[in-house]
Amino acid sequence: MLQVTVPPGVGPGMQMEVNGPNGPMLVTVPAGMGPGSVLLIQAPAVAVGQVVYDEKQAFGPGVPQHSGYAYPPSYPPAYPPGVPQGVPQPYSSGFAPGSGGSQDFLGTMDGVFVRQQLELLELLSGCETKNRYNIVAVPTGTRFPPPGSMHSGFTAGLREQSNVMPLLKAKEQSECFERICCPLFRGLQLPMRDGADTVFLTLDRPCVFDPCYAPPACACIGQQLDVKNGQGDAVAKVKMQPGCCTAGLCAGYFHVNKPDGTRMYSLRASDCNTHSGCCSNFCAPTCINEAYDIDVYGPDMEYINTSTFVWPGCNCGGLTDLSNFIVQFPQGSTPDQRAALLGAMFLVEFTVNEARRQNNNNNSGFSGGGPVAPQEMER
Repeated sequence: MLQVTVPPGVGPGMQMEVNGPNGPMLVTVPAGMGPGSVLLIQAPAVAVGQVVYDEKQAFGPGVPQHSGYAYPPSYPPAYPPGVPQGVPQPYSSGFAPGSGGSQDFLGTMDGVFVRQQLELLELLSGCETKNRYNIVAVPTGTRFPPPGSMHSGFTAGLREQSNVMPLLKAKEQSECFERICCPLFRGLQLPMRDGADTVFLTLDRPCVFDPCYAPPACACIGQQLDVKNGQGDAVAKVKMQPGCCTAGLCAGYFHVNKPDGTRMYSLRASDCNTHSGCCSNFCAPTCINEAYDIDVYGPDMEYINTSTFVWPGCNCGGLTDLSNFIVQFPQGSTPDQRAALLGAMFLVEFTVNEARRQNNNNNSGFSGGGPVAPQEMER
């Protein structure tokens, strides 16, 4: 039996790493516990390199359990038949690099939270640097606020966990010339890696110039992005629909298709009305209106749910965070569909949010996408 004290910044439902007798473990903090609480943990009776499964747990049959069980040190592990391959390893030392992972792990959670922080070099120089993101899981069984009601209090624990133990980290790979001279249209790759440096997903965005660019309301040429799995195979293609106000006043569509062209989803980004009501995205995400909602529709254009960009709150996050967004996975969706939806939210981030940040700083975001100003920390 291990006795562990919950460290600062880790709350109920969050995970922390514990050094057990057989190697590092992930432990989920139970409800009612918080920083300073003492937990008694039953260490697993397995050697490092194995994973224990319990089909009686609420996580469902054949899904790796987190609390009190060891994670494998390298990939691919020896999973039982029917279990998704390649569960991300926590960010810590002592793990060996693995081969490309699978997106199937997305089927074990209700959503993901993504956080981007302002780079110090970008703050000091005003030049666009390589974006970095931390990604954490939204646990199964989470009750999301209704559309239009997402707030920084709901995401506070996820923000803290993104600092303490992210599920995945993503760092942009792009050309310096494009980042400086045409940051809004730059081509980039964004591999998402775990603590063993295993790539689970990669977003690939080509450089596409647009002479009349004012997302989400207007675009002559739709920006696009490819979603690939850890082996580099195509999962989905996301493209912004070209035209003016294609989804209504000050609004545009982002269509998500399978590699064969079959429609998966359509995302609606609007600076005005959303599914939750008129003007619900006005002045969002800011301290005035914390939630900038992105409505998700199925191939039949029936509303499914809402993912949201969230103001980090009236704290240091309001100065250092560029983006916080939460992706809510539709019930019954496949891992490929969930990966595609995550990629679509990133394309909204690269287009709508980056254009707004640059336009707020009075540079040439509408036409050519000039370099960012030193006031980048405004958001």
